[in-house]
Amino acid sequence: MVDDATLLHRYAVNRSEEAFTELVGRHLPLVYSAALRRLDGDTHRAADVAQGVFAALARDAARLSRHAVLAGWLYTAARNAAIDVVRAEQRRRVREREAHTMQEISGQSETQADWTRLRPVLDGVMDQLGDRDRDAVLLRFFQGRQFM
Repeated sequence: MVDDATLLHRYAVNRSEEAFTELVGRHLPLVYSAALRRLDGDTHRAADVAQGVFAALARDAARLSRHAVLAGWLYTAARNAAIDVVRAEQRRRVREREAHTMQEISGQSETQADWTRLRPVLDGVMDQLGDRDRDAVLLRFFQGRQFM
């Protein structure tokens, strides 16, 4: 049996699809299962992570062919990619919650605004604005200046 480094070198130098197919076949269960565990059993996201890991392997094949234990790199890449997916999902949920809260509040009159719900969202949104946008909001809505 040909070792991983040799197969990866063949792919890097000759773009041998057979060599890369052999590597994927050997390591797909490891990569997919590592992603699946970190993604709480979400098969679709785990498949996306695995695809991304093997795309990175193909892209960086020449450098990685010198890696002592390819399985270690693949496991770490799967772990990091899954963590990135989880973080992106968490950020998306926070943005959706903030947007929903802002939409609810904007539908109410100013006197009816629930400031206990608006207060934490407002500062978070203000912190995300660039300097020019934040200055414009501050001048208009906090200092009562008119549009020009």
